[in-house]
Amino acid sequence: MYNEYYSLTRLVKNLNLGDYLEFGCGDGEFLRYVLDRNTSFNTVTAVDINPKSIEKARATLADVDIRFIVQENLPLDIEADHFSTISLSNTLHHLQDKPAVLAELMRLIKPQGQIVITEMINNDLTEAEHTYCHFHGLRAEIDRLNGIFHDITYSSDEIENLVVEAGLYILKKEILLNDKQVVLDVEEISSMETIINEMLQGEIKRPEFHALSIKAESIKENLRQFGIKRPRQLFLEISL
Repeated sequence: MYNEYYSLTRLVKNLNLGDYLEFGCGDGEFLRYVLDRNTSFNTVTAVDINPKSIEKARATLADVDIRFIVQENLPLDIEADHFSTISLSNTLHHLQDKPAVLAELMRLIKPQGQIVITEMINNDLTEAEHTYCHFHGLRAEIDRLNGIFHDITYSSDEIENLVVEAGLYILKKEILLNDKQVVLDVEEISSMETIINEMLQGEIKRPEFHALSIKAESIKENLRQFGIKRPRQLFLEISL
C-alpha cells in the first residue's frame, strides 16, 4: 500500500525516530515501511487493540526487537514523556474517542518530540480514488452494523481541525498523491468484486441488506468504468 506513495519515502527518511511508538499498528505494514527506510530508532513499541493484528505484526516484523502491547483502554501503562516519535497511520477513522487518544499521545510524547499522522482523505479525488472511498464507506458501514467503530474517510480540514483543537501544533503538512497508474485490470476488478460480495454475504439477513446491495452495485459499476486506487493521504508532523 505505502509503496504507492512515492513522496512518503522522503518524509519517512527525514524523521529522527529515537524512542518510537506506532499507535494502532494493525498488521505492521506501516511500521515495516518506516523501519525499512529509517534506522534512527533506539526502541520500538507497537500498540493495537486487536490481538490477531498484533500476531500478524509480530510475523511481519520478526527481525526487529519490538515491544508489542495489546490494549484497548487508556491510559497505557507507560510513563509520561517517554517517546521521541509517535505515528498513527490510517488509524484516526478507527478511533471512537479521538480527543482522548490525542490527549494520551500528548502525555506520552517528549517535550521536543514529534507526532506523525498519515490519513487518507476525501477531497480533490480522481474517479478511481472516489471508487475506493465508496468501497471504504461500505466496509465502514458494515463494520458499524457489527458493533465495530469504523468511520468514513475525512477531509484534510477535518483532520487538521481535530489536531489544532487538541492543542497541538502543525509543523509540516503535505498531501501525498498516489502514484499508482490506473488501468482497468480485469483481475483486479474481479478480485475487488469478490471482496465486495463476501462483505455482503454476512449481512444477508439484515434489514439493511437491500440498501447495502444497491451501494455495492454502484461501487462495482464505478470499478468497471474507472478502476480503483487508494486516495491521496494527508501527512502531518505535529508537536506540543
